[in-house]
Amino acid sequence: MSEHKIQRALISVYDKTGVVDFARALHSEFGIEILSTGGTAKLLRESGLPVKLVEDVTGFPELLDGRVKTLHPRIHAGLLADRDNPEHVRQLAAQGIAPIDMVVVNLYPFEKTVSDPSCTFEQAIEMIDIGGPCLLRAAAKNHQHVLVVSDPQQYTHVRLMLRGSAEALARLRRQLAVAAFAVTRAYDARVHDYLEGQAPRPQSQPSPPPATPLPPHWVWSLEQQASLRYGENPHQSAGLYREESMRRGLTSVPGKLATQPASYNNYVDADAAFELCRELTHELGAGDRGLGTGRQPPAPSPRPPTVCVFIKHTNPCGVGLAADPIEAYRRAYLGDPHAAMGGILACNFEITPEFAAVVMDTFERWGKPAGAGGFFVEVWVAPHFHKDALRVIETAKPWGERVRLLVDKDIISNASEDGLDCRRIKGGLLVQTRDRVGLAEDQWNWVSSRRPTEPEMADLRLAWLIGKHTKSNAITICKDGMLLGNGAGQMSRVMSCRVATWLARENGHADKLPGAVAASDAFFPFPDGPEILMDAGVTAIVQPGGSKRDGEVLAACNHRDVAMIFTDIRHFKH
Repeated sequence: MSEHKIQRALISVYDKTGVVDFARALHSEFGIEILSTGGTAKLLRESGLPVKLVEDVTGFPELLDGRVKTLHPRIHAGLLADRDNPEHVRQLAAQGIAPIDMVVVNLYPFEKTVSDPSCTFEQAIEMIDIGGPCLLRAAAKNHQHVLVVSDPQQYTHVRLMLRGSAEALARLRRQLAVAAFAVTRAYDARVHDYLEGQAPRPQSQPSPPPATPLPPHWVWSLEQQASLRYGENPHQSAGLYREESMRRGLTSVPGKLATQPASYNNYVDADAAFELCRELTHELGAGDRGLGTGRQPPAPSPRPPTVCVFIKHTNPCGVGLAADPIEAYRRAYLGDPHAAMGGILACNFEITPEFAAVVMDTFERWGKPAGAGGFFVEVWVAPHFHKDALRVIETAKPWGERVRLLVDKDIISNASEDGLDCRRIKGGLLVQTRDRVGLAEDQWNWVSSRRPTEPEMADLRLAWLIGKHTKSNAITICKDGMLLGNGAGQMSRVMSCRVATWLARENGHADKLPGAVAASDAFFPFPDGPEILMDAGVTAIVQPGGSKRDGEVLAACNHRDVAMIFTDIRHFKH
């Protein structure tokens, strides 16, 4: 490739930050001729810069209210010609077309436009940039001869590199081409996601919903938000990336700086805490419910209570529900004080100074009798932290300065993401729709001789939702709005039953086990699991059903007057 001097630049930008100074440097320092369009040309001319209008090059005015400006052979041939190909050079000369050596373009703010709740579909369509992406793609394709600048943040670096060596400029051309294609790819993904979201949807869906066809092609547009200390382990690099089409997410509290940023594992656990707290908030306040099989339904469920959740290694280790936030927190902490120490706390209410003081004083209030040996929280998630609560947290010793605070108002709403979940495997990704089936209580069937009491039903709902958010195999034991023991991630379901009952006793809940309830995320293959639970005092069990030995399992429960519900829905979490 021979090196050609940059003689002509086409500048057409929506975001005009820094463009006047950049164009002035191109003209005065490097003698580059400037072509431009519309508002950009007007701004540059008003700033005293000589500008040649694109319409003077093409011989056509801007058409269709500006929809067509640069889509013309005299522009794109000037961009796409291979200057090392004599035939390309001959054809340009024959048509009187001068090459274009630099493109400076940024795109219409489509994402910002559609993020406005008042944006209409027609307004969104007008913000789909056509000419800009075409210019960027053409310049990036021919980057050996055309320098493509797609972001105002690149201006300073480009000016410096234009003063450097040909070799350095050649490397810059490739880097800027890659950046330009990243811009167009992300832009197309945003438009795709918006239009897909506008497609007509059925007014109602059965629960669980029917299988949703997965897209034949999936472009995931991500933007790095932060570089993390390391990944799951110190020898792994990690970063936080956001979906550019998503306008919400767990966000650090402004002005609250922990001594170290949140880690990869912190974010994984914080997301698990957020999802469980959000689902408990929404599902336990969903209104009237009734069991299947035509039997008399229990009383309507009350409004969602105050919820506090502790997560350790993505699994719930403490969950408390109560009318009073401090009581909900006490139940969550005492569920498993050993696991709560150094865990992730999520709350579904604004953190007040009074509540913050209670949390910071946890060990002195409840820790010593429980024998936890100390207490601190790695990450605290809530919809909002009162400014006075921040002062309480930051000044508390010894761990207030290092706790990471994350906020997301969606924790108290039903605003959930319906997108896709993925997991990397060798050679690609496994992709699935998200598990957005909550209680789906209209499909629950009371199958035992004894129906659950209303208090048992309340705890069965809680246990079922906690079990959904627990690594399989999952057995969850609850009573009186509190998680007593959670058997998570075991290789056999009977072992999960042993772990759940052992944890309940180990953490001082032996007296609460009589009359407790249990949930299983999948069916019991044998009666041995329920026998362990019933021996511990469990009096009601909720599970999907579907085992060949359901009859044996049910007979064992009926023999001991234990209520059982089949949900017909499984919640494996691998």
